[in-house]
Amino acid sequence: MLIGALKLLKGLALLVAGIGLLSLLHRDVAETARHWIEAIRIDPHDHWIDHLLERIAGVSHRALRRLGIGTLLYSAVFCTEGVGLLLGQHWAEYMTAGVTASFLPIEAYELAVHPGIVKTVVTLLNVAVVAYLVLEIRSQRATRSSLQPSEIEPAPTPAKAGELPELPSR
Repeated sequence: MLIGALKLLKGLALLVAGIGLLSLLHRDVAETARHWIEAIRIDPHDHWIDHLLERIAGVSHRALRRLGIGTLLYSAVFCTEGVGLLLGQHWAEYMTAGVTASFLPIEAYELAVHPGIVKTVVTLLNVAVVAYLVLEIRSQRATRSSLQPSEIEPAPTPAKAGELPELPSR
């Protein structure tokens, strides 16, 4: 449940970021950033802010559009994972394990080239998530395969026309 909630939260944050990026199309991105920096009362002459504004000023509309669409696609993946995990869907566990594992080589490369505490923590958390999901999937598979045929609930029979479907008893 925790992984599902975090994936959903990350997906929603990326949704907001993607919409924000696409809303910057055909605008002066650096000027819009300056406006927000002043609105939230950050020192506009700070070294990091100057560096950020220099980087933003050089972004083309094409790159901004690609970044916005890519962010929305990642948002869709994370939201799908999160909702699936929160609803207890088995496919979501496989999807989350696969998607998270697919990022590990990129994270390992980034960690090797530009080491840092945050990158190390994120990479270790993602390794832990993949390990947990793989162990959970194996555990559930073993539990399902060890059930006796009498313990498995039969599939409900389809209702005939005009009849109400039978509810499973618990």
